[in-house]
Amino acid sequence: MGKILIIEDDVDMVEAMRVILESRGHKVIACYHPDEGYEKAKEEKFDLIILDVMFGSRKRTQGFDYAVKFKQDKELAPIPILMVTAVNLQYPTFGFSPKSDNEFLPVDEFIDKPAQPEELVSKVEKLLQRKRSIWANWPEKREE
Repeated sequence: MGKILIIEDDVDMVEAMRVILESRGHKVIACYHPDEGYEKAKEEKFDLIILDVMFGSRKRTQGFDYAVKFKQDKELAPIPILMVTAVNLQYPTFGFSPKSDNEFLPVDEFIDKPAQPEELVSKVEKLLQRKRSIWANWPEKREE
């Protein structure tokens, strides 16, 4: 089973994911701000990071910046990232697309909010089985 870091400011979303993932035997640690999450990732070893896109009352897209920050850190770069996003639901004109924007955003998988239990478990299991981010050497090359 995996040790998973959730970085998400919505307490209800964190608890819903925690219940689902802990029922599957995973250990879940939650941080409610990306700075806190980054520091926690530096302190402890995680098998997977679940990272929200939007944080704070202004709903800034800090998750994008932190995805890059994690991949720029050679110690943290191998950890797969599952990005949780409601950006297109909340801001339809934003036009974010995991298919077209993934070369610029080094995350391994995406899941829309609210995360459906079956999809969450499926993507988490897939990334835990892979064991290493496809962006571990970002920006040099993407591993398959």
